[in-house]
Amino acid sequence: MATKDSFDAFVNIVRDKIDEFSENIDPPKIEIIQNELKEKFNNLAESQGYVSSEEYEALKILAKRLEERVSKLEDLLSKSEGN
Repeated sequence: MATKDSFDAFVNIVRDKIDEFSENIDPPKIEIIQNELKEKFNNLAESQGYVSSEEYEALKILAKRLEERVSKLEDLLSKSEGN
């Protein structure tokens, strides 16, 4: 099964279980289950190459800084070759 198919299957199973639990469980137990599912879902998503929005933003900032550093180095290199 392809990665996307596995991920979609997992999401569908989770949705079914949440619907089933929410019909038969009181609110405090739902929160416990929700936290456990969130942790397991995050682990699965990360194993499939996904990152959280916070991690994405941090990576985007790092990439921008690296691009700026490379540009500066390229400018310095072109100036030193010109001399």
